[in-house]
Amino acid sequence: MKTATVNFILLTMLSLLHVLPLYAAQEIPESAKGHFKAGVALIEKADKPGDFLAAMAELEAAAAIAPGWPDIHFNLAKLAAETDKPAKAISEYARYLALVPEASDRTDVEKEIALMKGLIERKRKIGLPGVKFAVMADGIATLEVYPGTRIAKTGLQKGDKIVSVNNKSVVGMKLEDFFKAIESSTLEGIQKASAARMYSRFNRARDDQTPGTVMMLKVKRPGFDKEIMVLCKKEIFHSNIIEIEGEEFESEVLKAALPVVVTFWATSCVPCLEFTPIIEEQSNKLSGKVRFININIEENKKLAREYSVKGIPSILLFKGGKLVEMKMGRLERSKVEEFLMKAQ
Repeated sequence: MKTATVNFILLTMLSLLHVLPLYAAQEIPESAKGHFKAGVALIEKADKPGDFLAAMAELEAAAAIAPGWPDIHFNLAKLAAETDKPAKAISEYARYLALVPEASDRTDVEKEIALMKGLIERKRKIGLPGVKFAVMADGIATLEVYPGTRIAKTGLQKGDKIVSVNNKSVVGMKLEDFFKAIESSTLEGIQKASAARMYSRFNRARDDQTPGTVMMLKVKRPGFDKEIMVLCKKEIFHSNIIEIEGEEFESEVLKAALPVVVTFWATSCVPCLEFTPIIEEQSNKLSGKVRFININIEENKKLAREYSVKGIPSILLFKGGKLVEMKMGRLERSKVEEFLMKAQ
């Protein structure tokens, strides 16, 4: 992973001894330096997706202690950009530029912000609910696969590293290019026919409802010596449900023109195995009338506390920017449908 470190953290450990002039007049607390060092160390040795989440926590702790340290916000943005958090990347880049208005790299940072906005648009177009990815040196790591989602039916697992999509290598790709590969790459001729036959034999029982063409993912899976093949329908990545970050809550929920149904969930959510397919089905039925949004409670604890979300799954109904209804815990189909009637 050390070869990929430069893609995440552009500052070396020595940079802790040399800060930007704007912050030079202030002393950086030792505790902030300690969290920064810990975050960098986690990235340098990263060999599993969880290392990036831990690194993010360390850098955020440093930012909380030293919010005026531009370097922290710049590095948080870089890490967020490579771990499927484009909205956070935009927010942190903006903080960096606010702290250093005359930054020599302003043009480059503004280009990165534009790229992140494009990535959000692409994700909205595809859907991609229930799964999170991160760039690693040897493939695209699967950070999360939420229980009960259609994507979970593909056989893709948390910890998998995708190395190719339809025989096109994705090693070394940025997330934007990886999402483009999901959206546009296709199998041709014999490969297409062969993949369809294999899918019919091995996957039909697990996913017999999704229309469309078959996609072939090659993945490295912990515990396996060789790459394994995951076959799925391309359309399984598309959905009327979108996954958002906390930074997007105001624009995507509070300022939405349509009623919004927000689901808080996590990979540890056992009831989601039954609940999620119901929500996905209803999102199709109510398309154009109601917006459906998912939020990972483990990554958005502050937002969950703000709305008194204490259990998962939790569904919240917003109209005109106001919370009007909320249900927590296991819900039967009839109760979910009754709840959604209030959204119409």
